[in-house]
This record gives sequence, structure tokens and C-alpha cells, in this order.
Amino acid sequence: MRDEQPNVARMWDYHLGGDRACAADRRLADAVTAACPEVPLAARANRAFLGRVVRHLVDLGVRQFVDLGAGLPTGCDTHALARGSRVVYVDTDPLAVLHHRVAVVGNPDATVVQADLRDPELVLRHRDVRHYIDFARPVAVLALAVYHLVPDVEEPAAGAAVIYDHVAPGSYLAVTHGSADESPDRAARVGRLYADAGIALRPRSRAEIGAIFGRFELVGPGLVAVDRWHPAAPRTPRTPAGWYGGLGRKAGL
Repeated sequence: MRDEQPNVARMWDYHLGGDRACAADRRLADAVTAACPEVPLAARANRAFLGRVVRHLVDLGVRQFVDLGAGLPTGCDTHALARGSRVVYVDTDPLAVLHHRVAVVGNPDATVVQADLRDPELVLRHRDVRHYIDFARPVAVLALAVYHLVPDVEEPAAGAAVIYDHVAPGSYLAVTHGSADESPDRAARVGRLYADAGIALRPRSRAEIGAIFGRFELVGPGLVAVDRWHPAAPRTPRTPAGWYGGLGRKAGL
């Protein structure tokens, strides 16, 4: 039954104020918020980071985006923020894929691919990705609020290394990621709630998150709390400690 297993994409939508969560999603999301009340704020701050980083990249001339683990559309998504750019959404969740396919109907510059970001080689060699993205030109790969759902310690950094090898100089990798540095007890409680629901969660230290970028060179202001990355005016709400974001660039142009 749909109500039996919580779904991360629907839970995230619920934290953002959406209405697509089922009862199981709401129960787990509410329990997570009770354990760590800042989670809905972190979800909103993460969404605001998406807007700022995409607009920043468009200003730099980037016109190609691959959005890994895109989740459910919100109405202010990458293809809306980067009008005139080619956008490929990637998610392994059939529900997220279906909703994004509906969201991009009639848009010749955007498509959706069902694939697992844990296999970046498959993602980047996918026929539809190759049809929309010219890897001889700069591309921005977005991995926002997804790598902490990959439990293996080395896997995100290994995946980013594969991305680095595929993209042209002048390309970018944007990452946001939860950390337990500031609130290990709360992170542990949230982790147990996720584990009990059969969902992997792996908060990483700031140093571990920084290591994900590998050969991508972090650009200013570096790896910081997401609300401190090129903050908008007026300033976005203060992000809970331990929610980091950064943008790395492949040098050469």
C-alpha cells in the first residue's frame, strides 16, 4: 500500500509546505521535526540556495544543468530559474520522475531521466542526457540534499570524481549536505528514525563534505552554511548549524 512506506521526496515536499505527502510520510516527517525542529527551515534554505546558485551560474554564462536527485518539483525549479538553458532532471524515484515529466511538458529544453546518482557513469552516458547536454561545453551538475542519503563513506567523492572526468573545463559541481558536527545527538535521533523506516541517512562532517568536491576547486565563499553562500537581500533565514553548501569549478577556462 502507498501509505505503508515513507518516501523521502514526498517528505521533503511536506517540509517545504507541499501537499503530496501521504500519512506515512507525514508521520515520519513530523517525528523528524520533533527530534530536530530546524529541518523544515533547512529544507527552505536549501531551496533558496538552489535559486541563488542557478542564477549565479547563469550570470557566469552556464547554459546546461544536470540536476541529480531532483525530488518533486516545486514550481520554482531549475528549468524555471535557468530559462533558455538545457536542463536534465535525474531521479531514481518513479514518483519524482513522473511529476517532473509533467512539469516539463512542452519545454523543448528540459527532460527527465530515471537513474541512480550512485552510478554517475550510467547517468552521464545515458542516451537522453547525451542528447540534451553537450559535454564539450561547460555544464553545472547539481547535487543538492542528496549525498547524505548515500551511506557509503567514499561513494559521494568517488561519484564526484567520475563527474569531474566527464565534464569540460569551466564546469561546476554544486553540493548541499547535512552534517552532525554541531548537533550530533539530534542527528543521531533523526538517523534512527530514518533507519527504522528503512531509509539510509549519513550526515558527514564538514571536512568529509569538502572532500566530496575532490579536484573541483571550491569558489568563494567556499563551503559554508547554505544561507551564507552569496546571501540574498534581504538575508535568507538563518540556517541550522551543520547544513553546508558549496560550489566547485573544474579549472581550465
